[in-house]
Amino acid sequence: MISRRNYFTITIVMFIIFFLFQFSNVALESWNHYEENSYIVDTAEIPDRSDAYGAESADNRERFVADGRETVVYIGGEEEAVGETVSIWAAYTKRNFLTYLSPEEYEETAAQEGVPPAIAVIAVDAAGIDWSRQNNCDALERCVKAGIDLVFLNLPEVSVIKENEGLRELLGIEMTRAERMAVTEVYLHEGFLLGGEAFYSPEGPVGGVAFTLPWYVVSGESEIYMNGVPEKSDMGTEPVTDAELPAVIWKRNAETASVFAVNGDYMEDSAGIGILSAISAKISPYEIYPVINAQNMIYANYPGLTNENEEFLMERYSQSSEGIFQNVVWPEMVAVRRDNRLSLSCMLAPQFDYEDEKEPDGDQFQRYMKLLNEQSAETGLSGARVFKTPVERKLKKDQEFMQKELPTYRFTSFYADGLTEDEVRSALDEELLDSVRTVVEDCSDNTEVIGYLSDYITRQSALIDGFEDAAQNDFRVRCLETALGYNSVLADLKDIIYPEDSETDWVFASNTLRQNIQDYRIGKQGFDNTAVSECDLRIRRFLALDYKDSREFNMIRLELNDTGGPVWFVLRTDHEKIDSIEGGSWKELEDGAYLITAQEQELVITLKSAY
Repeated sequence: MISRRNYFTITIVMFIIFFLFQFSNVALESWNHYEENSYIVDTAEIPDRSDAYGAESADNRERFVADGRETVVYIGGEEEAVGETVSIWAAYTKRNFLTYLSPEEYEETAAQEGVPPAIAVIAVDAAGIDWSRQNNCDALERCVKAGIDLVFLNLPEVSVIKENEGLRELLGIEMTRAERMAVTEVYLHEGFLLGGEAFYSPEGPVGGVAFTLPWYVVSGESEIYMNGVPEKSDMGTEPVTDAELPAVIWKRNAETASVFAVNGDYMEDSAGIGILSAISAKISPYEIYPVINAQNMIYANYPGLTNENEEFLMERYSQSSEGIFQNVVWPEMVAVRRDNRLSLSCMLAPQFDYEDEKEPDGDQFQRYMKLLNEQSAETGLSGARVFKTPVERKLKKDQEFMQKELPTYRFTSFYADGLTEDEVRSALDEELLDSVRTVVEDCSDNTEVIGYLSDYITRQSALIDGFEDAAQNDFRVRCLETALGYNSVLADLKDIIYPEDSETDWVFASNTLRQNIQDYRIGKQGFDNTAVSECDLRIRRFLALDYKDSREFNMIRLELNDTGGPVWFVLRTDHEKIDSIEGGSWKELEDGAYLITAQEQELVITLKSAY
């Protein structure tokens, strides 16, 4: 029997526990200001397109001399894809940019007007140059003798290299072992791109990596950064060195400068800016350049608020779309966030089908807004619709719903969901999107993965489709993390509710997403996890940033303009480590690579020997 005293004590304890639980729920409810978007800022206080640095390629050579800024010289066709890559890289690294159609033109102009000041590198579109004119090769050789580093963005036809001894000597090619051959894998050496070494195999789809290429044997003094690995039967019985394997990216060390070469079309898309950043880091004892420092995890078209495609979903999952979003996707999403410490961005889809009579569920909307806010997730709006409903009509219906359910909430991000550029611009004119300042785009090969869509609105592209094997994008992601400290993973839930491929299944897709996040360095490289509107602020500061760096003894000094908040740099060194920083902080990404946070407009980095 329980005594009256114990009974009274138990009752009091139970009452206290009940009160605490009730109080915590009441407090959580009262503190959850889900009706307001915490990412709303005064747009007058953040940078816009007019503040962004642009690599000017005009004939304003006097300005080039006056500002003392490094200049990137591009030789080739201005409209070529590789030329666009070099121009974007120059702008991102805050360098000047000059173009010439041929080495002859560059040398003639330099003779008349003087050599462009502070040349960082001469980038050559070798595939577009007339190598039958001997002076083109001689002019580049004279550049090397004058101490100017060259980058061959691609190579001419094999027959041209075979016939041109001077070009072979310039590139460090000793022989052509095969004009075209297939390799079993491509090996990316450690210390070139951020993320360490990697092997790529043609057995699975690998975007951006070529497995059929000319087999050039380069000189033994060359540094190999990426090479193919042939079949054992093609290599003979004798051991081979790296220089004897099919070279993909390498450096020939001349006495006065370096000549880099890229064997393939790697420079024609966004991967090229990462390769150029990696090459630049191999030219000098140290390289410091700005990055965005942002990695996004985006759930597009989540949550959905209308029961749709019920017959298909009940047959496959024995649940409606409401049940899938609530009972299947939500627990998995929270678990992924917790296990990987991700910041979430969810692009709301009130409806997919705007032609039926079904309406979104207001109660579900309120519930999800509270839950997402508790997870510190950003809620944006998706442009998704099926059956080609005009985007203006979709947004007007969404506006009616928002005015009824949550009239105080203002979106700052918008997912384009396959809309054309004209459709996106039209959508942004609608009242519902008048506070949007960044647009998330699907994965694409667009070289300019971040930038301005209009004077006041940025665009940011996803790099990885979370429901597809990220191995196929691993090389491109490494390149963009190297160049920009940027990654963006997109998981589109419309693919589950309205799958274009009948084989698309949530169980398989969610397992792939988890595997991608765990195995392919999503959030592991050391860059910050951000929501897309937070990433927007970092993109604006990155684009508006201008800086100068100098070194005296073991101290690197950075002078920055004011961008309205912290900015980030990657510092890559050769045989040196950071000892201390004044005006900011740092962390090591990997051996010889550091992420620098600049919190003041003057930064002093003190280095010490790594030995």
